[in-house]
Amino acid sequence: MKKVKIILLGLFLFLSPGLFAQVVDEPEDNSDGFYTKEAEVIENNKKAFDFPYVREADVVWAHRVWRVIDFKEKINQVFYYPLGIDPENQGRMNLYNILDIALKEGRIRAFENDMFTKEITDWEGWKNSFATNSTTTVWEEDIDGNPQPVEKSIKVGEIREDEALFLRIKEDWFIDRSRSVEDVRIIGFSLIIQQEKGPVALGWIRYNDPEVRELLANSEVYNMDNDRARRSYDDIFRKRIFSSYIIRESNDYNRSIENYSTGIDALMESQRIEDYLFEMEEDMWEY
Repeated sequence: MKKVKIILLGLFLFLSPGLFAQVVDEPEDNSDGFYTKEAEVIENNKKAFDFPYVREADVVWAHRVWRVIDFKEKINQVFYYPLGIDPENQGRMNLYNILDIALKEGRIRAFENDMFTKEITDWEGWKNSFATNSTTTVWEEDIDGNPQPVEKSIKVGEIREDEALFLRIKEDWFIDRSRSVEDVRIIGFSLIIQQEKGPVALGWIRYNDPEVRELLANSEVYNMDNDRARRSYDDIFRKRIFSSYIIRESNDYNRSIENYSTGIDALMESQRIEDYLFEMEEDMWEY
């Protein structure tokens, strides 16, 4: 009887391979892989992460810092690449192009400073005001009507995406006693271009604006560890998948680290502030 059962079970497994086969949907005609990505079917439908609500009365400690993300570091290159807008980039764009297009179309807002007090109404004009200066000679008439050579400074070219090499972030660290955690919220960020006179902020964008969060959540970035695990810029910011260093903290004199430290001393001061933020969380549990 047992032999009959074994034979019948073997026949069942042999004749029914489809019961254990994995079903893979056929990709759409416009897909470049063996399955269709959800983002290609439902475009711009991803919702930004909802942060836990925080009451002012539950914030027992807070500290504001400004930090810089250097795009030259490997982990940060997702902000800088790919350069250009090309279909071969599989729909991905660098942060500069994503923000630039959205600002041109008026889908998000930018401000002149990190206090968000004055909105930039002419984005193209504001951006190109930082273009490189060049000196040229023009001929103008003097008071007697005689032509005289005069040197004038003019704007040449325009700001290019490859000039945006840094991202500056303004953020608040705080302790929420209702959840018994130390948490952080990004307040705003700005792309930074490096010029001869120093770094220049192209314009500050408020991170918590719903249209900004939606834009970041629906902008895919390259995941160097797993092509299947897709990430968005919102994931990068929220999960803090970047390397950075602090350049300023809230202080009596309202000054940056570079105003009172240079070289190795500035690096040590930046690390001191990082350690301070870390130790606040550690000290929470020492009662």
